[in-house]
Amino acid sequence: MENENRKTALVPISERALAPIEGEHVGYWARVGQLYRAATFVLLFLLALFLVTFSVLFAHAFTYDSIFYFGKDIAALSTLPDGNATVYYDYKGEDAVPAPYRAGVAVAHRGGIDVYAANSERYLSVAFQKPYAAPRISVSRNYLVAYDFGATSFCVCNSYAMLFEGQTDAPIYGIFLSDSGYFTVITGSTTSLSEVLLYDADFNLRQRFGRATATVAAPISDNGRTVALVGASAGGTVIDVYVIGDEKPLSETKFEGFPLAADYTSSTKLAVVTDVAVTALSTEGKIFDTVSFRGAQVAACSIGEQGIALALEVDRIAADYRVLALDKRGNVETDVALSGPVRALSLSDDVMFVLGTGAVTAVRLNRTEEVLTMSVPEEALSLASAGELGVRVLTPTEALHIKVDR
Repeated sequence: MENENRKTALVPISERALAPIEGEHVGYWARVGQLYRAATFVLLFLLALFLVTFSVLFAHAFTYDSIFYFGKDIAALSTLPDGNATVYYDYKGEDAVPAPYRAGVAVAHRGGIDVYAANSERYLSVAFQKPYAAPRISVSRNYLVAYDFGATSFCVCNSYAMLFEGQTDAPIYGIFLSDSGYFTVITGSTTSLSEVLLYDADFNLRQRFGRATATVAAPISDNGRTVALVGASAGGTVIDVYVIGDEKPLSETKFEGFPLAADYTSSTKLAVVTDVAVTALSTEGKIFDTVSFRGAQVAACSIGEQGIALALEVDRIAADYRVLALDKRGNVETDVALSGPVRALSLSDDVMFVLGTGAVTAVRLNRTEEVLTMSVPEEALSLASAGELGVRVLTPTEALHIKVDR
């Protein structure tokens, strides 16, 4: 009986019942799953392609040192204090030159280089083989270069090590460093009025430029594409812009006045300050605008990605100054009169900071409104932009932070 019940309980399934249903509809979530699987496959393929390409083209980047420094940088960044903190460092004599570097401060002095993090911890202390008589420093986001002005020694460092030591055949009169790692060295020469040496990011001497002018500046664009050679000749200022690697200049520009300073404001724009005017131009030689100083003397200037800041001494006896802020195309945004000596300037967003004797004044651009006057040590040396609406005030022993509220 039990077997008979089992037989009647089993219902045979026909082959037709097992046949797939034609035009079966795939549900919404099934389609989403298929799309996710396809997207995952594409992303994994692109990631593998990127890793292979990067490994082939930049094999030199995979070194013990690079991995070591990357690990130390991650550890350092994870312990950074508030960016408003003061950075303290050791006094290294009157000839020491501090400069802001990677949220901290680097100090070049006669005996060597010290690098301090934002929490005032000293990350690096390097001693020169021979003391520098006149130490100078140039910094970018990743590197710093210290050199002995008027001598022949220079060295390249990052936060944790000296990477390269160099010697030139003639005295060094300036070094310009870009975020690309390329840097230029301005030297004297026995065959021309001056010479500019161009080094790449691997510290190889890439090009030599013999100049028939006294070279004052040789900045490099941050993308490492062009270099601008700015010099003084009998006829005034001469600017030659080269695409790095080319023998002929991309553009040649001449105008009146003796050059005092020059730098890039973007990868395709330059600003040049002479003793008679400031000029904004493109790397192709197109002049955007020129602002005359009307006989006033330049007391301080600052050129960077925020624009151009200038302090002109109008009356030395009365200590009257004309302070200007210009955008990257040379348009005047602020033109204000201030009293008292001006030592340094810095632009940060829509605020211009002015360092006087024992005080920093902040001026809102476009409104010529004095928004802040703060006392600082009288021995303050310079200013440096410190992010949004902020500035660093560098002294021989500390880097103060000032920030203006919106």
